[in-house]
Amino acid sequence: MRGCTTSNQISCGLDFGTSNSVISLTDKATCKEIFSYSANSILYFPEGNDFDCFVGKEAQEKYVEEGMRGRLLKSVKTLLRQDNFLYTWIGGRKVTPDQLVTYIISHLKAKAEEFCGKEITEVVLGRPAVFSEDPQKEKIAVDRLLLAARNAGFRDITLQLEPIAAAFAYESTLDHPQNVLVADFGGGTSDFTIIHLSPEKVGLSNREEDILGHDGVYIGGDLFDSEIMWHKITPHLGRGVMYKDYNKEVAIPTTLFWDLRNWEKSFLLKNSKNRRMMDKFYVFSGNNARIDNVRRLIDHNYVYSLFKIIEQAKIELSKQPESEINFDKLAVEIHDTFRYEEFEEMITKHMSDIERCILQLLHTVGYDASQIDSVFLTGGSSLALPVQKLLGSIFGEGKIQQGNTFNSVAQGLSLSGGEK
Repeated sequence: MRGCTTSNQISCGLDFGTSNSVISLTDKATCKEIFSYSANSILYFPEGNDFDCFVGKEAQEKYVEEGMRGRLLKSVKTLLRQDNFLYTWIGGRKVTPDQLVTYIISHLKAKAEEFCGKEITEVVLGRPAVFSEDPQKEKIAVDRLLLAARNAGFRDITLQLEPIAAAFAYESTLDHPQNVLVADFGGGTSDFTIIHLSPEKVGLSNREEDILGHDGVYIGGDLFDSEIMWHKITPHLGRGVMYKDYNKEVAIPTTLFWDLRNWEKSFLLKNSKNRRMMDKFYVFSGNNARIDNVRRLIDHNYVYSLFKIIEQAKIELSKQPESEINFDKLAVEIHDTFRYEEFEEMITKHMSDIERCILQLLHTVGYDASQIDSVFLTGGSSLALPVQKLLGSIFGEGKIQQGNTFNSVAQGLSLSGGEK
């Protein structure tokens, strides 16, 4: 089905996210969304020098299909602000952070153009409230993002803050003016905006006077998963195991397990000094089965599969008091009950940081919680129960509104692409 006849009749919004990316098309005349497409922000480069690249669900399927060989990359967005990360080697070639992002943006753009039947050259591109508190890293991140969009074929690019875009999506549902805190909880960051919204202003692009303030922290779903891996899973992989060092017993160094906290870095362990040290500790610990677990996990590239189990257990805790972590591959067996109270304790510090950020934002704009009419939640991590409990405790549970978890930002970006 072709959704539009000419590209100038639509506005395009693109939300490039840490975990998930979405493109949205809105009819300028009606301010109604006519198309959206989402994909996990994951890239897979198979082994060999053909330099094929797969994106999203297809990337995950190909990775598993080919025996978890090659390079699977996740959280590419976090590379944008890393000024010391200039490139990575893939298939014998240097690939820069902006080139990695281009693969994902190009994939989304192609899907939207397939729907329209025409090239799309204009886009409102989302960006977090804060890429980095370091001005130099902030500029590098923005420049890389813009370069990636241009390389994907967009020629007219407007940047918009992601939480403000989510506000525009929420505004389209209102029947009276409100002061709204928009809370966008993504995979890598949590962004907050206080904005005055009104149904009479839906589709207007110049809204600077309505934006009262915004702020953010580098806390999101990926960090929550990392905490679960560290606190709940690494003890099953040998963290805390004792080994004999001459005449005394000492614990295996925790540094051996640091790279397991982020699965996208775990491939570095395979031929590393730390991996060789694990063989030594396996012997000196009396062939401890938990150390054998981590050796098999690394050697057979099962870290990604384990993180998928962790993520699913975390999601289940949004609906029930406990979940089960069950992982069984090639004699690596991990079975444990995961309780909500454990999860809440693991992320206590991060929730405190989020609370401080929100309270500081309220102070900066001169508001107290009672002056916020509603709190609009979006982003995958907004479903986490500790997040909802925190915001309910600050503003009152009756004010919490849940948006389209993955699509609100992209829809808002496309809504801001043209005035009525």
